[in-house]
This record gives sequence, structure tokens and C-alpha cells, in this order.
Amino acid sequence: MTDHTVLIPNKVAAQTVDSYVRPVISASALDNGRIVQLNSKSGTTGEGEVFVATAPSSASATHLWMIGEPEMPFATAGDKIYQGLGTIRDFYTSACTVTTAFQLHEGDIISVTSEALDSTTTATYAIPDDSGNYKYKWSAVATTGLILRYLGTERIPFASASSIGAGGLTGYQFEVYKA
Repeated sequence: MTDHTVLIPNKVAAQTVDSYVRPVISASALDNGRIVQLNSKSGTTGEGEVFVATAPSSASATHLWMIGEPEMPFATAGDKIYQGLGTIRDFYTSACTVTTAFQLHEGDIISVTSEALDSTTTATYAIPDDSGNYKYKWSAVATTGLILRYLGTERIPFASASSIGAGGLTGYQFEVYKA
């Protein structure tokens, strides 16, 4: 089974400003913590306020949003979906399903697990990966687009098979240095 990104929005402006939060839809399945561009609204009937999320096409992209839906793990069997089974690492938003994104602002602090990054080899910054995968890539230098400044590695408590809190995930904490 594939592990998906765990996002912790430590301090983000969107937690107190409603206009920084939007419903979005994508043709791709999206993990929390993935970055998207919102260049247009959906043309589908009944989705009048839903924006279309696409992958950044440039490492210098600006005005990006982050997928941030409250985790509700689920399991599937055939065409049935069973909510509440599994762990937060099982959670993602299926393709063509409305989810939530929040706008990134300078000073926001977020933590993500390694699934959102191109590798586990850290550098000073993380910038949009321009290969269409909604992820970030590590960079030793700041670019002209979205820049996340690496603050450090942290342990995210995670239930193991034997006890709650015994396990842990590696989280990478970032400050939005430039939006």
C-alpha cells in the first residue's frame, strides 16, 4: 500500500482568514501538502465555486495553494469505501473529487512528511518541482517563485501496531519564505 503525505499546518494565515481557503478539484489524485495552481473555476454544473487545481509548471511559480483536507482515513474493497479505517498515511483525495486548498503566505509554517519531497536529502530551501507531480524539490539557492525555507526535521507521533505514540514519522518543517 502506498504511503501518502501527512501535513501539519503549524501556523498558517488560512486558519483565521476564510478567503484564503477554497474548494478545488483535480484530474489527479492529490495528497495533503501538495502544491497547486488555481487558474480557473470548474465548468461543471453544480461546481460554481470550485477551482481547478493543476500542477505548477515552473520552479518559479507564484501564488500557489496547498492541499489541506482534514485527514479521514479510509479503505476500499471493490467499489465500496469504508471511512475511518487505516491511518493518516492512507489518506488522499481521489481524482475528480472536491477537496480543500489554502493559499500560502509569507511566514506560514507547515510540516510535511517525505512523500511531498523529491528526496530525503535536505537543503536550505524547497521549491516547486516543475515535473508536474505537485511536489517540492530541495534547492541550495532561493529562486524567484515560491520558496519554503527549511527549519528542521521533527518527529510526528504515529500509532504503531503495539502502542499509541510509540511510532513516529519524520516531518520536515518549513517557513514560507517567499510566496
